[in-house]
Amino acid sequence: MAEAKKLTLADILAKRKEFEDMVAAQLESERPTALAAVLEQIKMFNFTAEELELKTGSSGKTAAAKVAGTRTMSKPLKSTKGAETGVWLAHPPKFLEAEGAFTTYKAGKPVDAWLVTPSEKKAKLNFLKKLSSHQSKVPTKEQLGEITEAEFKAA
Repeated sequence: MAEAKKLTLADILAKRKEFEDMVAAQLESERPTALAAVLEQIKMFNFTAEELELKTGSSGKTAAAKVAGTRTMSKPLKSTKGAETGVWLAHPPKFLEAEGAFTTYKAGKPVDAWLVTPSEKKAKLNFLKKLSSHQSKVPTKEQLGEITEAEFKAA
């Protein structure tokens, strides 16, 4: 009988990240339906903001997110040619391809220009992981910057 392949810690962490991304994408796809159902019930029962324990001084979007049980996602990627921001879940934001991010990455040049906060290590690491997977190419030392190869492999 063949022996089961033993996974390394890096493999396990990569699979964990892939699973977390799949869960986030599923939550994002189900969010509009869930929100519509919650809003329908609020209208049907004529709930007030006080009954829903919403602070009237807060923004509606944050309060609605708490009621629906979802979280607000940050958008760590930005367009270099406009004010558009985005997040890479199941597919990359359209502006990345239009602005040549994939070509820049393949050429081994830094892609920090598409990060909202290039100094944020976790966001940069996630972006480089997505690019690496999408382009089937490991980032160069110049692209990694302050991120070590070990950190990249473990993410």
